[in-house]
Amino acid sequence: MGTFQLNTNDYLFMKYRSMTVELMTIVSDYFPHLSKAEALRKANSQEFPFSVFKLDQSKRAPFLVHVKDLADVLDTEYTKAAKDYATFHR
Repeated sequence: MGTFQLNTNDYLFMKYRSMTVELMTIVSDYFPHLSKAEALRKANSQEFPFSVFKLDQSKRAPFLVHVKDLADVLDTEYTKAAKDYATFHR
């Protein structure tokens, strides 16, 4: 029998228990250095390394992030860092 392995997308889904997560939750977990105002400015300008969206065009509607987009960014950044580490520590 094979072993069960989680990928980043699966882990994030289990962590947040949803395929979409409010941006402010992602900001508090992965971008704690950003203020709420700065995070909203970046969201309105689509400056995050993943897409953010609203289900309603209301100003009060929260920005959402799809966990697959976040997982892709985390995996990409990890791969870059791992390559740099391997290059410098041979």
